[in-house]
Amino acid sequence: MESPALLVIAIAVIGYGLYSRVFARWSLTAPMIFTALGLVMSGAVSGLLGFEITSHQIKLLAEITLILVLFSDAAGVDIRLLRADESIPARMLILGLPLAMVLGTITAWILLPDLGLLQCALLAVVLAPTDAALSRSVIVNETVPLRIRQTINAESGLNDGLALPAVFILIALASPGDQGPEGIAWAGFIAQQIVLGTAAGVIFGWLVGQALERSDRKKAISPEFERISAVALAIGAYVAALVVGGNGFIAAFTAGGALGVVARRARGEMQRFGETEGQLLALLTFLAFGAVMLPDALQNWSWNGAGFAFASLFIIRPVAIAVSLIGSGLTWPTRLFLGWFGPRGLASIVFVLLIDLQLGHAFAAPLIAIASLTIGTSIILHGLSAGPLGQTYANWLSQRGDRAALKEFTKAEAGSDLRRSRH
Repeated sequence: MESPALLVIAIAVIGYGLYSRVFARWSLTAPMIFTALGLVMSGAVSGLLGFEITSHQIKLLAEITLILVLFSDAAGVDIRLLRADESIPARMLILGLPLAMVLGTITAWILLPDLGLLQCALLAVVLAPTDAALSRSVIVNETVPLRIRQTINAESGLNDGLALPAVFILIALASPGDQGPEGIAWAGFIAQQIVLGTAAGVIFGWLVGQALERSDRKKAISPEFERISAVALAIGAYVAALVVGGNGFIAAFTAGGALGVVARRARGEMQRFGETEGQLLALLTFLAFGAVMLPDALQNWSWNGAGFAFASLFIIRPVAIAVSLIGSGLTWPTRLFLGWFGPRGLASIVFVLLIDLQLGHAFAAPLIAIASLTIGTSIILHGLSAGPLGQTYANWLSQRGDRAALKEFTKAEAGSDLRRSRH
C-alpha cells in the first residue's frame, strides 16, 4: 500500500471528524463520503489508490468488521426494551424479514430472467438485512420518538444475524457437485452450521460474560481491558465455532446476545467500541466497496438490475414491513417510515462476498453487480433522506398531539418521550 493513498484516507477520516456535525446537518453521512472517496480513488476514475484491492482482501476486512458488528449489535440490544415495544421489532424480524426474502426472490425471478432460482433467492436474502448506521440522522434525532428509534436500531442489530442461516443454507444448495448437502446430509449441515454455531456462541459468551461481571463487581478489571476482553470474546466465539464445526458469524452474534444478558457493563463497553473502533473499520469497508465493487456495478449495470434495485428499496421492504405490522395499531405513516428506513450496508456487502468466495466469481458476478448497485443507491438515498424525513415525521406526530400520538403506542413512555421532544 503506497503512502499517498494512506495519507488521503487519513486526511479524509480527520477531515470528516472535524466537521462531522456540519455534515450531519447537511445529511452527508460517513458511509456516503467514504464510498464516494473509494470510487474517486478507484482505478476506474483517478487511480489514486495506487494498488489493487482484491475481493478476498475486502472480504477479510468486511468479515472482521461484521464479526464485531454482529457481536456489538447483539450485545447492545436491551431485551427489556424490546418487550416494552409490544412486539413491534419482533413482528418486523419474524414476519417482515422472511416476507422481504420471499418477495425479493419473486421480484428477482420476474425482473432478472437470466438468473437461476437459487441466484434470485440469494440476491433477495443478502439484501434483506439492514444497516441503521446509514440513516444515523434518524437514530440521533431526539424529536423522533425514542421507541421508534429503538425499533429501527433493534431490527437492524438483529436482522443480519437472523439472515445468516438462510445465506449459508442457500450457499450449500447452490454448491456444485458433491459440495452441497443431499438428503439426510441436510440434518448434519444444519446441526453443524446453525446449532453448533449457536451453542458455541451462547456457551462462550455466557462463560466469559459471567467472568467479566464477577471481575467488574470486584473492581478487578479496568474499563479499557473490559473493552478489549469483549472484542477478544467476539473473535474467540467465532474461532470456537469453527473448531467444533459451527458457523462463526452465528457464534459471534449469539455470544454478543449472551454477553448482553449477563454482563451489562461490558455491553456498554461494546457499544462504545461500535461507536469508535468499529466505526473506523466500517468506514474502511465502505471505502473498499466504493473502490472495487461499485465501479464494476456501474460499468455493468442494466435496466433490469436498476429496476430490481428500485423495487428492493421502494417496494419489497416497505411492503414486507407494512404487512408485518398489520394489527399492531401503528398508523400507515409510521409503518411506511419504519419500512423506508431499512438501508442496505455492511452485512449485504459481506454476504455477497461470501457467495463470491464459496461459489465462484462466475456464479456471483451478477449478484455482486446488482447488490452493489442497490447498496450504493441505498447509501445515497437513505443518507440524504434520513434528516429531512425524520424531522417531517417528528413534526407530524407533534401536530397530532400527545393524545393522538399515544394511539400508536401502548406504553406511557412514548407519550413522555413526545412531550420531552418539544421542550
